[in-house]
Amino acid sequence: MKTNVANLKGDTVIITSPEVKASTPSRANSVISILRSAAGLLVAIALVWLVFSVLTDGVFVSDRNLSNLMRQTAITAIVALGMLVVIAQGEIDLSVGSFMSLCVTIVAMIEASGTVTPWVTICAALAMGVAVGLWNGAWIAKLGLPSFVATLGSLMLLRGLALALSGGRTISGISDDIRFFGDAFVTGPALWAFIAIAALVSLWPLRSIKKSDHPRSVIVRVMLGFASVVLLAWATISYRGLPMPVFITLAAAGVLSWMLSNTVWGRHVYAVGGNRAAAKSAGIPITKHLVTSFILIGVLTGIATLMFVGRLGSAPPESGLFLELNAIAAVVIGGASLYGGTGKVSGVLLGALLMQSLGNGLSLLNVPTAYQNITSGIVLMLAVYIDVLSKRGGKLFARP
Repeated sequence: MKTNVANLKGDTVIITSPEVKASTPSRANSVISILRSAAGLLVAIALVWLVFSVLTDGVFVSDRNLSNLMRQTAITAIVALGMLVVIAQGEIDLSVGSFMSLCVTIVAMIEASGTVTPWVTICAALAMGVAVGLWNGAWIAKLGLPSFVATLGSLMLLRGLALALSGGRTISGISDDIRFFGDAFVTGPALWAFIAIAALVSLWPLRSIKKSDHPRSVIVRVMLGFASVVLLAWATISYRGLPMPVFITLAAAGVLSWMLSNTVWGRHVYAVGGNRAAAKSAGIPITKHLVTSFILIGVLTGIATLMFVGRLGSAPPESGLFLELNAIAAVVIGGASLYGGTGKVSGVLLGALLMQSLGNGLSLLNVPTAYQNITSGIVLMLAVYIDVLSKRGGKLFARP
């Protein structure tokens, strides 16, 4: 079997490994592929929306609730974008929730002082993201700790620092300039321009349909993408506009998607996760890529912090609770593998929307938080199980 890996110059190095006899795809494999596809996710989201619409007498699909749902999804999704890069390289970051708690606390303390400009607050959030990313990256890439252990330690460390600084109390006093990140809306010509660009992007794959071996799948993807843009346009125009967190997250998603698909860095990300030994043989700087990925998720979590405090207008001590699990769930539900080497930005966005739709709908039904957490845990376990099934050819049970 041959593995293609891009070297430092972006050229392709072919590494030969022992041939593996291909197995005939089973019906189980086909079902798994559908479940992990964008089409399968959209069907699941549609079913969830339909059920909650009926159970809430239409409140779930009201303009106001859809706007709130999109803002909730944006915060999870932008962190999940960073988690995608980490997981695609075969690593994991369990510290993002605790880092958000610490970052929210420090941002609120800076804002409450009333002595600095908003730019200081913004730079502080981003700088903390870089610092925590370097901290985690150094332990993992330089000192050789497993990412699970290193980030688990950071989880406890950062959560403890947040509680020590806040004293377990809610800090208020967020300025209107910072609230802009979580509470503002894009309206007017800017909104129409954004929708037009999103529509063009959704139609862009049609340019290569003649070269595709599967033109029908391209058409289906385009139709689903365009339908998503239409739904987004309807939800935003019918209420107050496009929520600023959604605008920021979609912009970040667009940039990251292009980088993963069209740059040497993106090819290296998947190469490191797909076959680290082969990537090292090809001259890819593993350490550099690992540290960069943890810095990226740190910066994106810093941006999510600004969106979070901007939306709430305060910093509660429980900020970021379970954020890491929701981000991981969004990535895995979106089709990425915890083993590394795979994953798409579009899948992450849909996975985050599915997770938040479940939480939002259960909240509208006044389901206790404990049972909401149980539901989220079951969904995460099922998503990981489907990933495991795909790795062992659809066999339901592991060998003893």
